[in-house]
Amino acid sequence: MVKEDYGKTALVLQGGGARGAYQVGVLKAIAQITGARRSPFQIVCGASAGAINAAPVAVMAQDFQVAVRHLEKLWRGLHCTSIYETIPLTALLSSSRLAGTLLSRFGRTRTGGSLLDHTPLRKLLEREFNRERLDQAISSGALHALCVTASSYSHGVAVTFFDGAEGVADWHRARRLGRRVSIGPAHLLASASLPFAFDPVEIGDEYFGDGSLRSTSPLSPAIRTGADRVLVIATRDPSLQVSPQELPTAPPTFGDIAGHALDILFNDNFEADYERMLRINETLSIMSRDQRQNARLRPISALLLAPSTDLRDIARPHSGDLPRTIRLLMKMLGAWDHDGRLESYLMFEPAYIGDLIDRGYADTIARRDELASFLAD
Repeated sequence: MVKEDYGKTALVLQGGGARGAYQVGVLKAIAQITGARRSPFQIVCGASAGAINAAPVAVMAQDFQVAVRHLEKLWRGLHCTSIYETIPLTALLSSSRLAGTLLSRFGRTRTGGSLLDHTPLRKLLEREFNRERLDQAISSGALHALCVTASSYSHGVAVTFFDGAEGVADWHRARRLGRRVSIGPAHLLASASLPFAFDPVEIGDEYFGDGSLRSTSPLSPAIRTGADRVLVIATRDPSLQVSPQELPTAPPTFGDIAGHALDILFNDNFEADYERMLRINETLSIMSRDQRQNARLRPISALLLAPSTDLRDIARPHSGDLPRTIRLLMKMLGAWDHDGRLESYLMFEPAYIGDLIDRGYADTIARRDELASFLAD
């Protein structure tokens, strides 16, 4: 619970792998529209790739313009090898790693079972994260809370690690809890450790994976830490409709199913929670003041910024930029030269990343007046 008055604006960033670059474009436009030096977001929440984007915004809350420029420079310089090594994939393709993993079960030995090595991402986060500057942002009042959600394999719950001002207490709800910690690179890595792709991350006596895996209420951390206004940046067009002409005529391959699984993991709970919040707001609007107090609910102003186009269409022309081993794996899984869904999440390459940043920027500038009104004091 929060002991002090509400009145804070939260930024909520969900996962999306390489699609996280779209969020950077949105933030770039927000920085231009507001012109704010001090961050307009006192609470910053993220899961998976959203946690990686959330950290710099929170750490540099005293200078939002610098934070956004730094994020854009970082993302535009990425390659797939900045996030994962593909050498373990070569071993997998030759069957040795998979065989070793299976045989080790009989020998009762421990071995990794992930497809990719996230060592490059771990090193990047350790290099980029500035604990001292985060402390300064909190002590100055520019940042009230940073929330990073990960999924505990050990206990089967979503854990939101949070750091921030005094007055925010731990919380415990059905299959999700908030835990005050001194956030560091390991928490960000845990939040972004996609199941099967990356090994779980050990923190204390628990193992954690991608924060989107068990995040049934992605907006809850922002509300629990005191927000009454929430800006949500999604990585999928929530109104996308598929025409009958676009429906597949063949059964989905393993790779197609994997792409849909990522879509569900990163987006479905996120969009459902946003719709649920809007329904609660609508219900509260027709209730009397006494009824609202008895219900112990309060309205939350919210704005969703999402892609105006299907990001798969942006990914497909760049699919050849993927590392050869990833392309080979996708061909083996039956995902190559399909709808671009899997590529849109895995392709951390400059041309695609740049297009996503530009799309996020353009979409947000097109909503300049709406956004300015929402963020106005």
